[in-house]
Amino acid sequence: MTSAHALWFLTRGTGLVSLLLVTASIVIGVGSSLRVAGSTTPRFVVAGLHRNVSLLTVAFIVVHVVTTILDAYAPIRLVDAVVPFISSYRPIWLGLGALAFDLTLAVIITSLVRVRIGLRTWRGIHFLAYACFPIAAVHALGTGSDASQRWMLAVLIVCVGIVAAATLMRLWQIRSERAPLALAGTAMVIVLPLAGAAWANTGPLSHGWAARAGTPTNLVGTKTSSTSSSTPTKPATSGLPAPPYTAPITGTISETTPDSAGNTIVTISAATTGSAHAHLKIVLDGISNGSGGLTQMTGNSATFGPSSTPALYSGSVVSLQGNQVDISFSTTSAAPPQLLVNTTLQINFSAGTITGQIQVS
Repeated sequence: MTSAHALWFLTRGTGLVSLLLVTASIVIGVGSSLRVAGSTTPRFVVAGLHRNVSLLTVAFIVVHVVTTILDAYAPIRLVDAVVPFISSYRPIWLGLGALAFDLTLAVIITSLVRVRIGLRTWRGIHFLAYACFPIAAVHALGTGSDASQRWMLAVLIVCVGIVAAATLMRLWQIRSERAPLALAGTAMVIVLPLAGAAWANTGPLSHGWAARAGTPTNLVGTKTSSTSSSTPTKPATSGLPAPPYTAPITGTISETTPDSAGNTIVTISAATTGSAHAHLKIVLDGISNGSGGLTQMTGNSATFGPSSTPALYSGSVVSLQGNQVDISFSTTSAAPPQLLVNTTLQINFSAGTITGQIQVS
């Protein structure tokens, strides 16, 4: 596994764990308010558990943010992780993640200095914890790599159900003291999940979401119009062997004549031999090194698929080191919906040919 893949998996894993920890933190906090532990468990024990889970949540979010920045796939800066809605990569959906991070920090920091700011101020800010969860959930759907996976959707549904139930219990507790707030909160708990489900069905779970979400053009595997249909396509059989598998590959490589600024386009068109019968096309934009190849890559795209639909999967290069090219692919019309293709290529620029091997996982 390359370092790029390790960062990608770590980003995905810490994002999921952070969502689970936010859920747990809210449930423990509500349980503490409702005093569900009874007389057998001292309140300071529950409070300590709540504080430690919250701090652990921040730790996982920090790792999630750092690995996202270090991963070279998307142009995400440190400031993008803190200041919402300014990123060039999926600004709205990444911005919601930054907003959830800021709200979480506000809740944690004010909890640590509660005696200095007063109970009323602390309690008002602490209610932001309830806003963190829906914002984080929309962030996960809007820009998460696993948003369309059934297991991820199941995790989200369970977390939403748990948080909704805990929130309703908390609102029931304060109904006599703050009836308008309890009524408005109950309406939101009912309406928000329904609205989120409707949005997800026509947004992140539909075809062409990557482009509509604000992914830079050079990171979208194929040219995708922002006006493309949002109707999900019917799942189809991919026609490829079930991963993981390896196969030899042969093909051609070509390079356009560099322009005045040295920009050129390198195109690799190849096909596997043997039983896989897959087609791979990689297009690299960048600065020519003058002897075949690039000194700097400025953009790329890739397609992968069987002979019948060679562009079934679309993706982009996540790592390019010498003759090693690693590509992340996704599709909304075949199973599995995501693939990692690792290639080892022997390139002959003078003859315009390539040979090598691919590993598909």
